Amino acid sequence: SNNGYEVKDLGKQVRATDIVNTAQEVNATAIGLSALLVSTSKQMPIVVEELRKRGMNIPVLIGGAAINRDFGYRALYAGSPTAEDEAEPARRIAYPGGVYYCKDAFEGLDTMDQITAPDKRKALEEQVTGKAEAALRRMAVAEAKRTASLPEVKIRRERTRPVAIPLPPFFGARALKPIQLTEVFPLLDINELFRLSWGAKGARGEAFDKLTREEFEPRLRELEEECLGTGILRPVAVYGYFRCRAEDNRLKILDTQDDTKVLESFEFARQSKDEHLSLADYFSDTKPDVIGLQMVTVGPGADAHCQELNAAGNYTKAYYLHGLAVQTAEATAHYVHLRIRKELGLEPRQGKRYSPGYPACPELADHEKMFSLLDARDALGVDLTSAHQIMPEQSTAAFVVHHEDAKYFNVF
Repeated sequence: SNNGYEVKDLGKQVRATDIVNTAQEVNATAIGLSALLVSTSKQMPIVVEELRKRGMNIPVLIGGAAINRDFGYRALYAGSPTAEDEAEPARRIAYPGGVYYCKDAFEGLDTMDQITAPDKRKALEEQVTGKAEAALRRMAVAEAKRTASLPEVKIRRERTRPVAIPLPPFFGARALKPIQLTEVFPLLDINELFRLSWGAKGARGEAFDKLTREEFEPRLRELEEECLGTGILRPVAVYGYFRCRAEDNRLKILDTQDDTKVLESFEFARQSKDEHLSLADYFSDTKPDVIGLQMVTVGPGADAHCQELNAAGNYTKAYYLHGLAVQTAEATAHYVHLRIRKELGLEPRQGKRYSPGYPACPELADHEKMFSLLDARDALGVDLTSAHQIMPEQSTAAFVVHHEDAKYFNVF
C-alpha cells in the first residue's frame, strides 16, 4: 500500500491490453501510467483507446518527464470517433473515465483523493474537460496560423549542400563487449540524471545544491561502487557502417558489394513547416553515402535487481538504481557515438545521433530494421516488444548522420 492506496505494480514496458486486463480483473479504482521516454509516452493514448473500446470508465493518471499537460489534454480524447477532426476539437468525445496529467507524485496523490471523493470527482472531471477543450482550440488555432502561409512541401535536398563522404574502417556490424563501467560512468550526464531520472526537475538554486550535496552525490557514489563490484550493469554495444543512398524521404541501405541491391529501406518523416526537413536530406541521392548505426544495452541486471528491491520494500533504492541504469545506457550510447566520430574522422560537434521514437524520426518500427542490420538479438541478447520497444528497457539505438549541417528538429 502507498498513502492509503493499494498499488499493483505491473512493471515496465507492459502492453496496453495487459494493463487494461489487469485493471478489469482487480476492479481498479484508477490506472497510473508514467513515461520517461518520448517513445514510451505514445503507449498512453493506446491504453485510453483500449478502455474506450471496451466501454470502461476507469480514470487514467499520467505523468513522467516525457509528457506535459497538453499531452494529457490530447490523450483525454484518444480513440474518440471524431478524434481526427482537428478543426473542431469540441466535437471530440472525451473519455468518460477522465485522463489526468500529474506533474509529480504530490499532484498524483491529490488527484486520487479527488477521484475517490464522490463530492469532488464530478467537479474535477468538468474542470479538466473544460481546460482540455480550450487547450485543443488554442492548439488548433496556433497550427492553422503556422501553416496558413506555408508553400507546398518540396524535397529539400537541392538546398542541402553536398559534403565529403567519410570512409569508415569497415562495413557491416561489430560488437563491443565488454565495455568497462569505468569508461562509461565519467560520461554520465549528471544534470539529466539528477533532474530527469531522479526527480529534481523543479528544484532550483540553493534547494537543488543542497539536494545534490546531501542526497544525490552520496547516493551516486554508493550505487556506482555497488555496480562496479557486482556487475548489475553490464554495458555492451553493436555498431556498424552501411552504404546508403537517399530517394526523396527514403534512405536505402545498400549491399557493400552491389550498389543495386537494397538491404533495407527507411522511410523518414518530413516537416510540414519550418524548413521541411527530413533525415534523408542529409544523404546523397546521386552516389553511395555512409550511415552509422548503433545499439547499446546495460543488460537485464538492473531490472531484475530493481524487482528484488521493490519486493523487499526498498522502493527508494530501486527508484535511484533504475534512473542510474537508464542514464548509464545513454552514457554508453555516447561512448559508442564518440568512437564512431573518431573512426569517421568527424569534427567534435559533427555527426548527430537520432533515435527512433524521437522528434526527427518518430517511427519506432525502424527498430526492427536496425535489429536486422546489426544482428542485435544475437550480438546483445536484446529483443523487441510488440510495440517495437527495445527490451531490456535500459537500451538505446540510433542512426549516426555525418553531414556537417545535420541538426535536431521536430517533424510535427
